[in-house]
Amino acid sequence: MKKNLFKAIACAVFILFPLSSFAQNESAAKTLRPEFTARLNLGLYNSGAVLSGGVRLDDKHSVGLMVGPHETYYDDFPANVRSITTSVFARRYFHLGQRKTFAIYSDLSIGAGWIYEVDGKYWIEPTPDGNYEREMIDEEPGDAYFVLSWQPGIRVRCYKNLHIFLGPTIATNCLGVHLGIGF
Repeated sequence: MKKNLFKAIACAVFILFPLSSFAQNESAAKTLRPEFTARLNLGLYNSGAVLSGGVRLDDKHSVGLMVGPHETYYDDFPANVRSITTSVFARRYFHLGQRKTFAIYSDLSIGAGWIYEVDGKYWIEPTPDGNYEREMIDEEPGDAYFVLSWQPGIRVRCYKNLHIFLGPTIATNCLGVHLGIGF
């Protein structure tokens, strides 16, 4: 529990730091621009699609909300656990070059996932005196879990703010890659 609390505090500091420096700017309202992305997360035994919407505070910082379905596949049983994840995020860009066509970015998000469906929860074992049903997965519909995610990557701007991006995903619910498009 203490580890989760520490992670939540660290994420809040990461998210609030750009906001506090942004609030000191007198022309802050003039620089706010919306930013939306659609991304696909692909992991070893899980996947998900994520939509994000937020505001660009300046050329280097964005904050907002992410939401999307997530699915974890258990190969041993086989079974699927489907959930909806929601989180807040902070994004930091490190532009490469004067034209800002290429950038390295870092997304840090914190949130929760809510399980809505579990397939293959039980495994039927044949026994001499009849079939025995054994529960294989602890998750139940309605359960919630903590999500902490770090997604660094590279972004290529195609036209104005239309861009594509790609990078690794290191999260509590996924270890893999992500790719997407933003505008």
